[in-house]
Amino acid sequence: MSQTNELEIMERIALDLGGVEESLASSFNTGAEDFNALIRPLSAAGGKRLRAQLCLLIANAGTSVERQRIRIAEAVEMLHLATLIHDDVLDQAEIRRGEDTIHMHKGNKVAILSGDYLFAKAFQIVSEMPNMKYLQIFSHIITCLVEGEFMQMEDVYRIDQGIERYMTKTQKKTADFMEGCMELGGLLGGWSESEIVELKKYGHALGMAFQISDDIMDYRETTATTGKPVGNDLREGLLTYPLLSIVTDDNKGKLLEDIKALNNGGDEQAIIDYVIAQGGIDNTLAVANQYCKDALAAIDSVRDFPGKEFLVMAVENLADRKV
Repeated sequence: MSQTNELEIMERIALDLGGVEESLASSFNTGAEDFNALIRPLSAAGGKRLRAQLCLLIANAGTSVERQRIRIAEAVEMLHLATLIHDDVLDQAEIRRGEDTIHMHKGNKVAILSGDYLFAKAFQIVSEMPNMKYLQIFSHIITCLVEGEFMQMEDVYRIDQGIERYMTKTQKKTADFMEGCMELGGLLGGWSESEIVELKKYGHALGMAFQISDDIMDYRETTATTGKPVGNDLREGLLTYPLLSIVTDDNKGKLLEDIKALNNGGDEQAIIDYVIAQGGIDNTLAVANQYCKDALAAIDSVRDFPGKEFLVMAVENLADRKV
């Protein structure tokens, strides 16, 4: 693929993202000033816009209509933001994207209503699309997200949940969303059904690798680099791959006791050091790397197209979270 084509699609995606930002800003202009003041900074902080970028890249590589792809990308970002707001309430997280969370400002009721409003706006956008398939994809994404959240709530402090159940939660909470974004882009761009199948495989593998890599960050990064409290998963009893991969019949009782003690002055660093010493990070990196290989294999099976190299780079840079 020529460098010219790659640069052109980068420019189109950048322009589309500008359109998405403008649409989001106008959508956050309701009659409720509290809502406007709370949502705008959180949305403007942006995060990586990874899901929107995936959708836009695939759409631009096909035969999409500009207005449709911008609106769908906007709905994707609204949906993602809504899930973050609700997730912060469930986890009682204090920081998101380097800012205080909405429920910390205004309480759980306002935060839940804010997320509900974003869900409604996203579905309003999708309902205006000419194809019911878009609505089906969004409905599937949300269904999986909620199922994953229910499973996560059930598994608080559940140290014997096992790797298989954890992987199912990861699929529902993260991978299914990214898979859906690739499918949305394929639908917008007029890709063939067989090509969309491979694009979805890429999205699934990328999503799994992305979330599993995120689990590692809770053990070896800082609040300054992640924009959210490090070690928060452990304090909330959310047990992720690094820890689950080293649980045995011999150590699970003591591990659970130490984790539950974290909210009463327990030694968080001691648990982190133990998980690392037992190979928890190495185990997690190995699984994440395998999903990266799966993602590369899936995208390699798709014909060359402008922007394909960026999907390869996203996988290769995942270890450094520079997606």
